Amino acid sequence: MRLLPLCLLVLLWPALAPAETVRLLVSIGANVGDPDDAVLRFADDDAARMRQLFVELGGVRADRASMLVDDPAQEVRQKLAEVAGRVAELRGEGHDPVLVVYVSSHAKAGVLHLAGTHLPLAELRDSARKAGARLTLVVVDACESGTLAQKKGGRAAPAYDVALEKLPLHGEVVVSSSGPAELSEEWDSLQGSLFTHHLLTGLRGDADADSDGKVSLSEAYAYSYRRTVAGAAGAGQHPAYALELAGTGELVLTEPAVAKSALVFPAAASGRYVVSSRPRPDVVAEVDKEPGRPLRIAVPPGRYLVRKRAGASTGLLEVELPFGGERQVNESALEWRRYQEVAVKGGSLELKNAAVLALGRWEGTPIPGTGSRVAGALGYRHTWGPWWALGTVSGTRSTYRGVGLGITEGSLGLGASGGYRWLEWALVPHVGLSVELLGLRQSFQRDREEDIQDTLGLPPLESRSALGVAAGPVVGVEVPLPGSAFALIQGQLLVRYLPPSSEGVAPLRLVPLASAGAGFRF
Repeated sequence: MRLLPLCLLVLLWPALAPAETVRLLVSIGANVGDPDDAVLRFADDDAARMRQLFVELGGVRADRASMLVDDPAQEVRQKLAEVAGRVAELRGEGHDPVLVVYVSSHAKAGVLHLAGTHLPLAELRDSARKAGARLTLVVVDACESGTLAQKKGGRAAPAYDVALEKLPLHGEVVVSSSGPAELSEEWDSLQGSLFTHHLLTGLRGDADADSDGKVSLSEAYAYSYRRTVAGAAGAGQHPAYALELAGTGELVLTEPAVAKSALVFPAAASGRYVVSSRPRPDVVAEVDKEPGRPLRIAVPPGRYLVRKRAGASTGLLEVELPFGGERQVNESALEWRRYQEVAVKGGSLELKNAAVLALGRWEGTPIPGTGSRVAGALGYRHTWGPWWALGTVSGTRSTYRGVGLGITEGSLGLGASGGYRWLEWALVPHVGLSVELLGLRQSFQRDREEDIQDTLGLPPLESRSALGVAAGPVVGVEVPLPGSAFALIQGQLLVRYLPPSSEGVAPLRLVPLASAGAGFRF
């Protein structure tokens, strides 16, 4: 009898255990609206960035993050119906679903314009709510989207009047990028919408007011409201919100502290910093850093350019995080250039586009029957964004046997190659074409050379020189190393012309080459 309560507790444990929160996301971007709407340029990019952020930092699994681009209203309705079915399945399995819906598109008079079709904002809101999730968050970045918040009695309010940190909650939250009769701005310089840009920056860590490594809904809204109002042009843009919530706790949207890679601004740093990706110059974050506390901005692994404007000059710092990790952005590390140069070159600006290399090289048999060669090479590489050119000087010395004699061979090669590289990945592959001039000199030592000269009076065999040329494709991969260093591995398949040394030897020969070494950018 004493064990009965313990047995009952073990049997009931699955039912007593808290339900696992499962997040789902539907991210919608529509550049094309009605025929008389100007075509947007970055709505699809905003939707993709929002999806990436929630998968990276917001606890949404990739297979639960849907994205629709330039789809008509019927496709959106169908996707929301599918999500409602998935929510029902999750609830049946004992999970606790939370649904986030994001939209970037044209809108007017409370209606979304999606690829020539219409979807009322009220219908979007009702469909999201009826999906059955414990909590629903709807974010709409569109003109006049404030009617979505206004419908339930919400109104635009100063950033710090919001108090939403009360979870686990149930209910609905709606955030719109503008007021009921306001325009939502899209900026070329940001490659995206103004409100979404600031919301994304805040969710990456700049909105973390209490420095706990998490960004709550209230922190994100307060931050994006303040930055949007301060940056909007013309008549202004005022984000709005509406909520119908009950419960206690805190709604955390993202956790920048768990990110595998981040940029860290030290406590002493101050000013406006713009972080853009490479090679595509997308603005990832725009930070107004105040001195006093360090700031950690979570970013995906990759390559970045950090810019800080100061008068007529701009401070620049190239940062490589191809495999994750953290990198500090220190004032002393910035390289200063005139603003006009940065503005003209934009994303194609490179701070360190020169590099020196030391390579070891294996070469297939250049002369039949003489074996392969091992050589050393020095090189200089110059890059223009994804394009590259490399010049090399190589040399080798080898010995091998002929018929009744030993042969010593020395060679000097001058090579030039160029091509294209893909900078989107941590390991940077490249392809191109290469040409090479090869100077070859052979000296011969007969067996029993002294006896032959003394007995027969024959002079030593004369040395032989030849000049060859080769050309062919090159493929390789660049591996980033700490700092400005990198490793390089590449292979070539050359068709080489070398004047024949004897009758019956073909002057053209297919020669494989493999190189490996290290370089340093400066």
